Amino acid sequence: MKIKLTLFFVLFCGITMSAQNSSGINGICLDNRNKPIRNAGIYSIDSTILAVTNRDGLFSLKNSKPGDTIYASHLAFDNVTYIIDSLDIKKRIVFKMKPSQMSLPEVEIMGNVPHVAYDNKVVSVKDFEINDKGIYLLAQRRRDNAILHLNFTCDTLTAFKISPDYYNIFKDVYGEMHIVSDKDVWQIGHKTLRGKVYDMELLYHYPLTEFLSVFSNIACVTDSVLVGGKYFFFDQEIYYYYFNIGGDQQPHEFHHCVNVEMRDLIYFSMKYHWGLGNLGLFIKPTYDPIFAYDNKLYLFSFDEDKTFVYNNLGECIHEYPLTFHKYRHWRGDMRVIKKWKQKVIMDWATGKFYTLFEDGGVTTIKRINIETGTAETVYTISGFAFVENLRIYNGKAYFLYKNDNTRNSRLYEVSIE
Repeated sequence: MKIKLTLFFVLFCGITMSAQNSSGINGICLDNRNKPIRNAGIYSIDSTILAVTNRDGLFSLKNSKPGDTIYASHLAFDNVTYIIDSLDIKKRIVFKMKPSQMSLPEVEIMGNVPHVAYDNKVVSVKDFEINDKGIYLLAQRRRDNAILHLNFTCDTLTAFKISPDYYNIFKDVYGEMHIVSDKDVWQIGHKTLRGKVYDMELLYHYPLTEFLSVFSNIACVTDSVLVGGKYFFFDQEIYYYYFNIGGDQQPHEFHHCVNVEMRDLIYFSMKYHWGLGNLGLFIKPTYDPIFAYDNKLYLFSFDEDKTFVYNNLGECIHEYPLTFHKYRHWRGDMRVIKKWKQKVIMDWATGKFYTLFEDGGVTTIKRINIETGTAETVYTISGFAFVENLRIYNGKAYFLYKNDNTRNSRLYEVSIE
């Protein structure tokens, strides 16, 4: 009987050891952002290659055993060495690899290129916005739609499921976020516990018409005045006015911008019916944006070729030339550069202003010098034609782009400063 039990025990141990060896030792290679590293080589101590990671960064070692020394190697990352432990048979080895600082003499390493910020191929980003709390994505996922709140390393902090009817994220003049559909609007809020944000919630609900009546005319705000704007004459004039916060509720005249040439052309063509009755449909509204930063107001009056700076009470304290959007034609007159996209973007984190030029779909970002009225190129987004929803925050440009076979819009980022 003892012989049978001994034989059974030996056979059982042999089967168990065989099963463990057949399962092998598994592992994964990750970068410093916990993204899988593809095509990393796993080597023995004598540099014999044992495995290569797949597209998910995974590898499997069939013949290695506890006590063996192995290392992971990749051209773009520093090598990582590891001694296999007996417990590794039951768990996954994790190689955390840091980007290599080595520069090859025959290879140009380009570090400052746009890369996917939120790396999830099954998610299509419909819209996004940024404030000091992080990045908000309106995401279309396989089974549902959601608002995703990311930190500035693009890790998901929290998600909130919403109806697919919501297609836009609107940031108001106070930096608060709202989701917008064709019928209604919800403000995005955060639950807090002991001063720490831990979840999202929808706070206030408005019919779309009511929301537009409140926010559509508000341009910006300081601690003392709220500035509004209203268009006239087929959108070729804009009248800026302000209200004193905490004071009288009467509007006060602030600034009046007029695109005289285009306004008169539209009026003339409509009045005399020269076959140009629909001309107004093909002409863009006048573009004279105003921004608030550090309790000052910055009005870019492109129709007057001037930048006006106001204090927090709405009093003009500086007046500068504005020239970057025009060139001198060979006939002698100044004309608007066709490649200029009529766009000014303020970096809410730094207070710097940028403008965009587009040539053949390639977008160039230029930093505006307020005092001189000129603009200096800081970055050209080459290799990404016709980017969408470009935002700038804390020296980084964020945009949406479709470039894989899924045709999903993905969020990209790149440092421009």
